[in-house]
Amino acid sequence: MRYALATLAALIVSAPAAAADVYVSDPAHTMAYFQTGHLGIAWIHGRFKDVEARITLDRATKQGSIEAVIKTATLDTGFEARDKQVRSEDYLDVEKFPTMTFKSSGLKFDGDKLAGADGELTIQGVTHPVTLEIPQFRCITHPARKVEVCGAEARATIKRAQWGVKRGANPPLGDEVRITIQIEAYKQP
Repeated sequence: MRYALATLAALIVSAPAAAADVYVSDPAHTMAYFQTGHLGIAWIHGRFKDVEARITLDRATKQGSIEAVIKTATLDTGFEARDKQVRSEDYLDVEKFPTMTFKSSGLKFDGDKLAGADGELTIQGVTHPVTLEIPQFRCITHPARKVEVCGAEARATIKRAQWGVKRGANPPLGDEVRITIQIEAYKQP
């Protein structure tokens, strides 16, 4: 009897806890968009085409994490001369700083739905806290792949000068930058 109780106790202690789900972004359906003012009269819109993200969600405990990497050289505003200037050391200095990162372990839930994330954004080696608002988040079973896929839109507004990206501020380019990240991420086996 003593052996049976010891074995049962060992099984309970070693039983795996409910694991968090891990999702990895689909490159074909994940991008970061931005907009900033120009001369105080119009908006410049652009995007970063190469964004990688890994999201860990434990819906039962309402915890998890986000790690996102944006490759700065993939900037595209639709005007090559401006793209070259923004990629240069005057702005993003993509040669020296090939990535921007966002990391969060402070996820916010509204009921069972992911609604936001408090984290840290690093641009040009400078890190500051940023809160992402996640107004859209939904998961489905992908109709062709038969695996869970989640889609989300995340938003934040930053002041680029806070990260040392001051060239061209007020005017011609505004200091305030609105960021939107569109993501689809597949649950990993």
